[in-house]
Amino acid sequence: IHVQLPGQVWTRHIDKLQKWCPEDPSQVLRAMIQLTNWKPGQFWEYGNRNYQGWRAGEVTTFDWANVPHATANAGHDPRVTLQLTGVVTEATKKFLDTIK
Repeated sequence: IHVQLPGQVWTRHIDKLQKWCPEDPSQVLRAMIQLTNWKPGQFWEYGNRNYQGWRAGEVTTFDWANVPHATANAGHDPRVTLQLTGVVTEATKKFLDTIK
């Protein structure tokens, strides 16, 4: 669980998650499940796209190996996210298809 308090920033970076599946890093997936509703001042940035206005329960994924991303909380309330990282299976693909 990732809690980003007011004033905290994760500067733009690209994740290094290859260790989860060194033989085929493209099979690694990182999913973020928002546990709190968006509040003004909170954002995620994926590449050149800002993500805000989410509702608790929303799930996002992205191309972690190629897309720089960042987060910031310039608001007054903590932003809480469940961050899941692992190797994709057929069950993972089926689950993601059901939530699209």
